Amino acid sequence: MFKGDYTYNTSGDIIVKTTGISSPVKLFNSTGQMEILDVDEDNRVMVVKRSLTGDVTSTYATIDGDQITFEPSTITKAVTLLVEYGIVTVTCSASGKIYGDKTIMINETYNGTFAGQGAFLNVSGTVSGDNILTIAKRNED
Repeated sequence: MFKGDYTYNTSGDIIVKTTGISSPVKLFNSTGQMEILDVDEDNRVMVVKRSLTGDVTSTYATIDGDQITFEPSTITKAVTLLVEYGIVTVTCSASGKIYGDKTIMINETYNGTFAGQGAFLNVSGTVSGDNILTIAKRNED
């Protein structure tokens, strides 16, 4: 039911905490292609995401009926904090559900670190967020 090619969009918000100050940060939308592949193991698949910006990530997931649970994976993303940007490195946990064999809604949780760039070069902090949503629609054959 899940295996196949999809077009996805990921968006959401995280909290970056630096020197005791919590700042909400909107993630840059990530759009691209997602492929769910059979790995010849019961109820286990590989999920490969290729964003339009050229980023490629892969992880494994377990399928149980209409539910999919992803193994935790580490990802890196650029974010804008105030007027400068930084890099977050987070462990992503996710689970989702397929609707009508065509649309998967995936809820993601991020926990990790922030490293500043530019004027914030020496700024570091922590990152958390449970308001990240990926919508994936099956590509037509």
